[in-house]
Amino acid sequence: MGRCNSCFAIVKKHDLECYVCGDKLPRRRRLAYKRKEISVASNILFLASLGFIFYSFFSKEELSLATSLAVSGGLLVLRIVADKVSRPSDSATR
Repeated sequence: MGRCNSCFAIVKKHDLECYVCGDKLPRRRRLAYKRKEISVASNILFLASLGFIFYSFFSKEELSLATSLAVSGGLLVLRIVADKVSRPSDSATR
């Protein structure tokens, strides 16, 4: 709930005018939501991590904890780096 600018009466978000004094209420602009684009490399690394998960669960060989952590951590680091490289810097877009 907000307040009227002229008489300070309580108004609801969907009201177009104040019910006490009749002044028109300013409408708030909604900010457009911009989706973050996902790079092709990030998608490929995500699919590789899914493949590793399926291999880990369904293979008859047991991987050591160190190997599993190294592969999972490596894929995560590569995905973060791929996102940083593919995204332009914030200062260049302003």
